[in-house]
Amino acid sequence: MNARGFAQIGAVAYGAALALALVTVLLRSPQPVTPALETNPGCSPGDFAHYCRGVRARVSSYDVFGNHHPLFAIDGRRSPELREKWVPGRRDSAPWIELWFPMRTDFSVVRLTMAGHSETPNRTMVSYRLSCSAGGELRAELDVRDNRAATPTHAIECSGVDTLRIEFEVEPGTRRDLVRLVEIEAVP
Repeated sequence: MNARGFAQIGAVAYGAALALALVTVLLRSPQPVTPALETNPGCSPGDFAHYCRGVRARVSSYDVFGNHHPLFAIDGRRSPELREKWVPGRRDSAPWIELWFPMRTDFSVVRLTMAGHSETPNRTMVSYRLSCSAGGELRAELDVRDNRAATPTHAIECSGVDTLRIEFEVEPGTRRDLVRLVEIEAVP
Protein backbone atom coordinates (compact mmCIF):
# COMPACT_ATOMS: atom_id res chain seq x y z
CA MET A 1 0.00 0.00 0.00
CA ASN A 2 1.33 3.43 -0.90
CA ALA A 3 1.21 6.74 1.01
CA ARG A 4 -1.98 7.81 -0.76
CA GLY A 5 -3.76 4.65 0.41
CA PHE A 6 -2.69 5.28 4.00
CA ALA A 7 -3.87 8.88 3.74
CA GLN A 8 -7.29 7.76 2.53
CA ILE A 9 -7.60 5.22 5.34
CA GLY A 10 -6.56 7.91 7.82
CA ALA A 11 -9.15 10.35 6.43
CA VAL A 12 -11.92 7.75 6.71
CA ALA A 13 -10.90 6.89 10.28
CA TYR A 14 -10.78 10.58 11.22
CA GLY A 15 -14.23 11.16 9.70
CA ALA A 16 -15.65 8.18 11.59
CA ALA A 17 -14.16 9.46 14.86
CA LEU A 18 -15.69 12.92 14.29
CA ALA A 19 -19.08 11.36 13.50
CA LEU A 20 -18.94 9.29 16.68
CA ALA A 21 -18.01 12.36 18.72
CA LEU A 22 -20.89 14.32 17.19
CA VAL A 23 -23.40 11.57 17.93
CA THR A 24 -22.13 11.37 21.52
CA VAL A 25 -22.53 15.13 22.00
CA LEU A 26 -26.02 15.11 20.50
CA LEU A 27 -27.17 12.22 22.63
CA ARG A 28 -25.99 14.08 25.72
CA SER A 29 -27.45 17.44 24.55
CA PRO A 30 -31.17 17.08 23.81
CA GLN A 31 -31.43 20.82 23.17
CA PRO A 32 -28.32 21.94 21.31
CA VAL A 33 -26.92 25.43 21.95
CA THR A 34 -24.63 27.37 19.63
CA PRO A 35 -21.21 28.26 21.01
CA ALA A 36 -20.54 31.55 22.75
CA LEU A 37 -18.50 33.61 20.33
CA GLU A 38 -16.52 36.74 21.08
CA THR A 39 -18.71 39.84 20.98
CA ASN A 40 -17.90 42.52 18.42
CA PRO A 41 -20.00 45.58 19.37
CA GLY A 42 -19.49 47.31 16.01
CA CYS A 43 -20.80 44.46 13.89
CA SER A 44 -24.27 44.26 12.42
CA PRO A 45 -25.71 47.52 13.83
CA GLY A 46 -29.15 46.85 12.35
CA ASP A 47 -29.53 43.29 13.66
CA PHE A 48 -29.32 42.52 17.37
CA ALA A 49 -29.80 38.78 16.69
CA HIS A 50 -26.44 38.31 14.95
CA TYR A 51 -23.93 35.87 16.49
CA CYS A 52 -21.17 38.49 16.28
CA ARG A 53 -23.07 40.43 18.97
CA GLY A 54 -22.67 37.48 21.35
CA VAL A 55 -26.13 36.00 20.71
CA ARG A 56 -26.52 32.25 21.17
CA ALA A 57 -29.28 30.03 19.81
CA ARG A 58 -30.79 27.06 21.61
CA VAL A 59 -33.14 24.77 19.70
CA SER A 60 -35.50 21.90 20.35
CA SER A 61 -33.42 19.82 17.91
CA TYR A 62 -31.66 20.06 14.58
CA ASP A 63 -31.02 17.94 11.50
CA VAL A 64 -27.47 16.83 12.16
CA PHE A 65 -27.07 14.73 9.06
CA GLY A 66 -28.35 17.51 6.80
CA ASN A 67 -25.87 19.90 8.46
CA HIS A 68 -28.69 22.34 9.30
CA HIS A 69 -27.17 23.83 12.45
CA PRO A 70 -28.97 26.63 14.36
CA LEU A 71 -25.93 28.90 13.96
CA PHE A 72 -27.10 29.46 10.37
CA ALA A 73 -30.23 31.22 11.71
CA ILE A 74 -28.11 33.96 13.32
CA ASP A 75 -25.24 34.33 10.83
CA GLY A 76 -26.62 37.42 9.04
CA ARG A 77 -26.97 35.77 5.63
CA ARG A 78 -30.45 35.98 4.12
CA SER A 79 -29.63 34.48 0.73
CA PRO A 80 -27.28 31.67 1.59
CA GLU A 81 -26.64 28.29 0.12
CA LEU A 82 -29.71 26.05 0.32
CA ARG A 83 -28.01 24.01 3.04
CA GLU A 84 -27.42 27.01 5.32
CA LYS A 85 -30.57 27.06 7.44
CA TRP A 86 -31.81 25.67 10.72
CA VAL A 87 -33.96 22.57 10.28
CA PRO A 88 -35.15 20.63 13.34
CA GLY A 89 -34.94 16.86 13.57
CA ARG A 90 -37.58 15.00 11.56
CA ARG A 91 -39.25 13.61 14.67
CA ASP A 92 -39.54 17.01 16.37
CA SER A 93 -43.30 17.65 16.48
CA ALA A 94 -43.03 20.95 18.40
CA PRO A 95 -39.90 22.73 17.10
CA TRP A 96 -38.66 25.95 18.63
CA ILE A 97 -35.63 28.21 18.57
CA GLU A 98 -34.60 30.50 21.37
CA LEU A 99 -32.09 33.34 21.11
CA TRP A 100 -30.16 34.32 24.21
CA PHE A 101 -28.85 37.89 24.20
CA PRO A 102 -25.65 38.51 26.20
CA MET A 103 -27.16 41.65 27.77
CA ARG A 104 -30.64 43.14 28.03
CA THR A 105 -31.72 44.31 24.59
CA ASP A 106 -34.46 46.50 23.10
CA PHE A 107 -35.93 45.83 19.67
CA SER A 108 -39.31 46.43 18.04
CA VAL A 109 -39.24 44.26 14.91
CA VAL A 110 -38.48 40.61 14.28
CA ARG A 111 -37.80 39.65 10.68
CA LEU A 112 -37.67 36.01 9.65
CA THR A 113 -36.36 34.53 6.42
CA MET A 114 -37.92 31.17 5.71
CA ALA A 115 -36.75 28.64 3.13
CA GLY A 116 -39.64 29.74 0.88
CA HIS A 117 -37.44 32.78 0.18
CA SER A 118 -34.94 30.73 -1.83
CA GLU A 119 -36.74 27.40 -2.31
CA THR A 120 -40.35 26.57 -3.15
CA PRO A 121 -42.89 28.92 -1.50
CA ASN A 122 -44.66 26.05 0.27
CA ARG A 123 -41.66 25.79 2.60
CA THR A 124 -42.78 28.92 4.42
CA MET A 125 -44.20 28.36 7.90
CA VAL A 126 -47.78 29.55 8.35
CA SER A 127 -48.29 29.44 12.14
CA TYR A 128 -45.86 30.31 14.92
CA ARG A 129 -45.53 32.28 18.14
CA LEU A 130 -42.91 34.92 18.97
CA SER A 131 -42.22 35.74 22.61
CA CYS A 132 -39.71 37.96 24.41
CA SER A 133 -38.74 37.58 28.03
CA ALA A 134 -36.33 38.87 30.64
CA GLY A 135 -35.17 36.62 33.46
CA GLY A 136 -37.95 34.18 32.59
CA GLU A 137 -40.66 36.87 32.80
CA LEU A 138 -42.74 37.23 29.62
CA ARG A 139 -42.53 40.80 28.24
CA ALA A 140 -44.23 40.47 24.82
CA GLU A 141 -45.90 37.79 22.75
CA LEU A 142 -47.28 37.59 19.21
CA ASP A 143 -49.24 34.71 17.67
CA VAL A 144 -48.89 34.53 13.90
CA ARG A 145 -51.56 32.67 11.94
CA ASP A 146 -51.91 32.37 8.19
CA ASN A 147 -48.48 33.79 7.32
CA ARG A 148 -47.81 33.62 3.57
CA ALA A 149 -44.67 35.78 3.38
CA ALA A 150 -41.31 34.05 2.92
CA THR A 151 -39.66 36.98 4.73
CA PRO A 152 -42.26 38.14 7.25
CA THR A 153 -41.66 41.22 9.38
CA HIS A 154 -43.42 41.38 12.75
CA ALA A 155 -43.79 44.41 15.02
CA ILE A 156 -43.28 43.32 18.62
CA GLU A 157 -42.08 45.62 21.41
CA CYS A 158 -39.31 43.80 23.24
CA SER A 159 -37.75 46.10 25.85
CA GLY A 160 -35.00 45.03 28.20
CA VAL A 161 -35.22 41.39 27.14
CA ASP A 162 -32.61 38.63 27.24
CA THR A 163 -34.53 35.97 25.27
CA LEU A 164 -36.47 35.74 22.00
CA ARG A 165 -38.32 32.47 21.44
CA ILE A 166 -40.11 31.27 18.31
CA GLU A 167 -42.36 28.21 18.52
CA PHE A 168 -43.51 26.71 15.23
CA GLU A 169 -46.58 24.66 14.39
CA VAL A 170 -45.71 21.99 11.86
CA GLU A 171 -48.18 20.48 9.39
CA PRO A 172 -47.54 16.72 9.08
CA GLY A 173 -47.98 15.31 5.59
CA THR A 174 -47.24 18.65 3.86
CA ARG A 175 -44.12 20.55 2.79
CA ARG A 176 -44.51 22.37 6.13
CA ASP A 177 -43.80 19.19 8.09
CA LEU A 178 -40.37 20.65 8.90
CA VAL A 179 -39.32 24.17 9.80
CA ARG A 180 -36.70 25.53 7.44
CA LEU A 181 -35.50 28.82 8.91
CA VAL A 182 -32.77 30.70 7.06
CA GLU A 183 -32.39 33.79 9.26
CA ILE A 184 -33.73 35.66 12.30
CA GLU A 185 -33.20 39.39 12.70
CA ALA A 186 -34.08 41.54 15.72
CA VAL A 187 -34.29 45.12 14.53
CA PRO A 188 -34.27 48.24 16.75
